[in-house]
Amino acid sequence: IIVMTLWCINCAYRSEHFLSFANLRMFFNMSVAPMFASLLTLGVTYKKMKLGAATSLMLGLAPVVLVLLTYAMAYYWRSKSDILHFKGQRVESIEPPRKVQWWQAGLAAGLSSVIYPLMKSHDVPATGLIYFFALMSVFMVFYNREKISALRDLKVREAKENRQYTFMDIETIQSMRAASWLGRLFAVRAR
Repeated sequence: IIVMTLWCINCAYRSEHFLSFANLRMFFNMSVAPMFASLLTLGVTYKKMKLGAATSLMLGLAPVVLVLLTYAMAYYWRSKSDILHFKGQRVESIEPPRKVQWWQAGLAAGLSSVIYPLMKSHDVPATGLIYFFALMSVFMVFYNREKISALRDLKVREAKENRQYTFMDIETIQSMRAASWLGRLFAVRAR
């Protein structure tokens, strides 16, 4: 919790590095659901199903491992769209609007129809939440696959050019930080 708090403070009040902020946002977007799925799995397997601690821990880590494997696939996925636009040493993310296709709606309906029988077969209501959070975790990785690929390419580009990209509207961010007493406090601490 302390590391996450420091990372948030650094991104919000001190850093002007685009990649640092984008990685923080991506991490928060994709880590909440597997965390809940893991905690629920640990609770259900250890308390309700009366499995051993080692077995419960291994099953509890399954949602995290699933998301990490899915993330590894998305990390090496080559995106066809270019969502990052560069202007000098500045970058901004521009996402084209997404339209829902018929197969996505069918897949969502099919997966939701599978969850109820699985929940009834285990006779534990929290099992439905585990399945929901696990499926949502995988969905979030695939939904953000183009962003993951773009951030990977930006990281490679920064390393190759030996520079860090900042936000396109950095002046606005700096003025908001200067207007905030927390922004001024952390700016003083950064010097």
